[in-house]
Amino acid sequence: MKFGDRVLYDNGNACSLGVYLKEISPHEALVRLDDDSIKKVLPTESLTFVKNMDKMDLTQALIVADYIAKEEYDGHYTLFGFSTGYRFCFGTLDKVSYHTTHLMPMGKTIEEAIKKAIDGKVDVDLILDKEDKMMR
Repeated sequence: MKFGDRVLYDNGNACSLGVYLKEISPHEALVRLDDDSIKKVLPTESLTFVKNMDKMDLTQALIVADYIAKEEYDGHYTLFGFSTGYRFCFGTLDKVSYHTTHLMPMGKTIEEAIKKAIDGKVDVDLILDKEDKMMR
């Protein structure tokens, strides 16, 4: 399993869906369960791979985006919805214009926009640098 993969955790009494974050040891992994806001260290033998980030559902996309935002961007991310699709980046845009929104990764779904931002490591600094270069 790798970062962002969807997993099923079986604790013996019940099963919970979650997102795999990272391996702690050969026998333990850090996981964020859908029904709990706190990351948990769980035994890897009780985790079952469900699907990878290429086919994220909305819950998985938001959990992964939220984790990245909290770890690297003080919890900030920007999501816009337009009639043509969705735009997403990490961080908070201090000015919103046609150029800044145009430079944000776009998807027909929220999940697609988030995946593009994760894959491209698109944050506010990258967008503002590109905008600055365009205006010169």
